[in-house]
Amino acid sequence: MRIGYPCVSRLTGRTTNHETILRAATPEKLRALARQNLADLREILRHNLAHGWLLFRIGSSVIPFASHPVNTLNWQAEFRDELTDIGAFARQHDMRLSFHPGQYTVLNSPDPEIVRRAIEEIAYSAAFLDALGMDTTCKIVIHLGGTYGDKPAALGRFVETATTLRDSLRRRLVIENDERCYAPADALWVSERTGLPVVFDNLHYAANPGPGALDDLLARVFATWKPADGVPKVHFSSQAPGSRPGHHADYAHPDEFRDWLVRWSRFGDFDLMLEAKAKDAALLALSPDPLTLLPAP
Repeated sequence: MRIGYPCVSRLTGRTTNHETILRAATPEKLRALARQNLADLREILRHNLAHGWLLFRIGSSVIPFASHPVNTLNWQAEFRDELTDIGAFARQHDMRLSFHPGQYTVLNSPDPEIVRRAIEEIAYSAAFLDALGMDTTCKIVIHLGGTYGDKPAALGRFVETATTLRDSLRRRLVIENDERCYAPADALWVSERTGLPVVFDNLHYAANPGPGALDDLLARVFATWKPADGVPKVHFSSQAPGSRPGHHADYAHPDEFRDWLVRWSRFGDFDLMLEAKAKDAALLALSPDPLTLLPAP
């Protein structure tokens, strides 16, 4: 089992999301930001290895505005040496890397232009993982989008779009339940029609459980992951006290974390992304090795 966190290392002060605003996005600025992000990514992975954290989500701005026309850099060629070095390091140490494009990456929008831009963002994320030489266990996590006043139609649009994506994108894509629109049962419905694996998020489930018994849902979620996809990935976070349901806390509640580890472990191997706001500081706060919180067999 691998465990990790997303995008930013609080303990080292490094981030893979150095970015700028659109009007300041000159080639020189974008080149400098990308170089800094790649340098920070390399150092974050070294830091993570020292702690045994082998799962990491790369920030979508690692190449700023990569899916936007303003970025005219041939970044795959320009940063080939850096990408090759980072990918070789990750593969050598059996690290699993991922992306999670933001809220505007929506495949089920009724607006074709929004869908086109979403596909471009997914294509960039896949191209980055390909440039690192990572296999198909390294994924791009997306949500199912909005309901737009007609949930069945919105689900249908997602399925239609997902099934027409080229294979180089589909093999990277996984879908996640969310806290408002789409519960695990909805993600499973989509998975049955697209073959996309499902990521289970405990905090989103608490806010939006939907139909179905939890253990049955988890068994079905784990079964969506095929050998080429790697072991299932799950997301864990604790609810921020006093905030809206689904808002991530800075740190993880150790007892809740342990309870979910035990529950997930009943269904087989898995990798775990801790989505606490304190990032790697939250992982360290759980224990020098959070996996020791699992009871002995």
